[in-house]
Amino acid sequence: MVKRFARTLTAPNCRGQHFRIGFSDLEPLWDGENEKYKVCCRSVHLTKAALYIGYVQLLISFMFCLFFAYHYVMAVSGQMSTDHWLNQYTARYMSQLMLTVSLQVIIVVVMIHGIKTEKKSFLLPYIVYAAIAVLTGAVQLVGDLMYLDKSVSQHIDTRVAKSQFMSHLLRTVIQAWCLAVVWRCYGYLTEKKVARQIREQLSTTANAFHYPENLLGGYTLMAQPPPYVDTVQNSASMASPIIIGPVIEKSQQQATLTSQDEKMEK
Repeated sequence: MVKRFARTLTAPNCRGQHFRIGFSDLEPLWDGENEKYKVCCRSVHLTKAALYIGYVQLLISFMFCLFFAYHYVMAVSGQMSTDHWLNQYTARYMSQLMLTVSLQVIIVVVMIHGIKTEKKSFLLPYIVYAAIAVLTGAVQLVGDLMYLDKSVSQHIDTRVAKSQFMSHLLRTVIQAWCLAVVWRCYGYLTEKKVARQIREQLSTTANAFHYPENLLGGYTLMAQPPPYVDTVQNSASMASPIIIGPVIEKSQQQATLTSQDEKMEK
């Protein structure tokens, strides 16, 4: 929450006039709780939303790894029936799938660490990974549409094609939303870093010049010039006489008068 307070100061010799000078907390340099940094109907902050996305993906990846690891061990040991659907995939394909999931887990963990430590560069691997996933999903959607159109033209049952298209569409939309949230979180961390640097520079400048108050809050009293009328009147009353000609000191003037008196007596 931003502190809201004001301070009224009266400058000397200004007939009770009030001045407000400096940076006020009512208009902060940067507000990290602004509505533009929130999602889900402006109810969740970007950093929290990005963390929730990371936690959910970690949970899904962990369950996926457990499921496939269990069935993979069962298939290798020969305890799984030959007509099981997992037997349709080769061991090489399963290894590549597990490697992909492990890579995703590492990327998500790095992203979570970057959000907590406010290091925006740690969010870039996830942004690149999510962008590739969205592009791949878009290509799959185009292929599903072509397959669906072909099925309709050849009068083939389209239920499988429609379900496949809807599942790919839902996954792509969710992935695109996650990418948008993390990208906005990256922008938030960038703006926060810039605002912190500006505040540090202003604080350093204020301390260097020994201002009575920090420029980032409150008001700084500065001496105000007196009104013009008072200045003119004071100058007129204190004006010294104007002397035309050479300035003669008192001792020299008395000596000149004495010599003139002596000449007149003679």
